[in-house]
Amino acid sequence: MSNRAETSSPIASRFLATGDMACPPELLELAASSAPKPFGFVRAIGEATLETARAAAAAKLAVPILIGEADIIAKDAAAIGWDLDGIEIIPATGEDGAIAAAIALFGEGRVAGLAKGQLHTDVFMGGIVKRAAGIRTGKRLVHLFAMLPPAGGRPLMISDAAVNVAPDIETRVEAALHMAEMSRRLGQSRPRIAVLSATESILPAMPSSGEAAEIALRAGAIDIKADFAGPLSFDLAVSPKAVAIKGVDGPVAGMADGLVVPDIVSGNILFKSLVWFGGGLAAGLVLGGAIPIILTSRSDPPAARLASLALAAIAGRDDG
Repeated sequence: MSNRAETSSPIASRFLATGDMACPPELLELAASSAPKPFGFVRAIGEATLETARAAAAAKLAVPILIGEADIIAKDAAAIGWDLDGIEIIPATGEDGAIAAAIALFGEGRVAGLAKGQLHTDVFMGGIVKRAAGIRTGKRLVHLFAMLPPAGGRPLMISDAAVNVAPDIETRVEAALHMAEMSRRLGQSRPRIAVLSATESILPAMPSSGEAAEIALRAGAIDIKADFAGPLSFDLAVSPKAVAIKGVDGPVAGMADGLVVPDIVSGNILFKSLVWFGGGLAAGLVLGGAIPIILTSRSDPPAARLASLALAAIAGRDDG
C-alpha cells in the first residue's frame, strides 16, 4: 500500500538494496593462488576498462595486455594516474582492428583470456567466435554469473543470462556441466545444480519442465561428481523452508549451487534482481571456448569487473 505523500512524490522501490559490495577477499586469494597469466583487454580505451586492467594487475589476477589506439590508451591511463611503464600495448585501430589483434595474440599463444573493452558486445563476440579465430573448440559458448552474496558465503551461479537468447537442450546441458566444474573450482566438493522451470512437475503445457528433467538426467550421466535436478521452481531450488513445506526430496532441493534458466530473459531478470534487490555482486564470464572471455561493461561497478577477472583466473587454472 502507498500513502498520499508517496503518490504525489514518487520514491524508488523499497526493495532496492543499499550500499556497494566489495569483491570478496577470499575470491581474490583463490584467484591469486597461481601465477598470473597474460590477459588481453580488447580495445582498452576508456577509464573503466583501464581501471579494471590496473586492478587486475595490482591483485595479481592477470598480466594485462592493452589492445587499441595507443595514444588514447596513454591519455586515458594518465587521466586515472596509471603509469603504463612495463605494460604491453598492442596498437590497433577501431573495433575490428582490436578484435583482429586479439585473435592474432591468441593464435600466437600469448593470451590466456580476453576481456571486452570499449566496443559493442555483438561485434566483439561475433568476431572472436568465428571458426577461423580458433577460440571456439566445438563446444557451445555459455555465459555464467557467479552471484556473490553481500554477507559472504558460497556463490550462486546462473546461466545463461547474457549470451544465448533461447538456449536449446544441448546448450543448457553444457551450461549445467560448466557450472558444476566452476563450482568445484570455487570449493564445493560435490556441486548441486538445479534446472529451473516454474514447477517441480513435468507438465505438457510447460515445455521447460520436461526439458529440465531431460537436462538434469543427461548432465548427471556425464558428470557423476555432481548432483543435478530438474524441474525445480526457484523457491524449491534455493529455500530449505519451501522444500520442507512442499515435501520435496533430493540433494539439490533448497541447496542449489547453480541455476540453469530456460532463457536469457529469465536469467537476466534473476541476476539483476539479486544485484538490485539482494545487494549481490555479479561476476561473469563466457566459458566453452579455448580461453575464458569476460564481457565487461562501463555500467558494471568496479568490484564486479574485478570479481569477473578473478573468476576468469580461477577458470583458466591448469589445476582445476
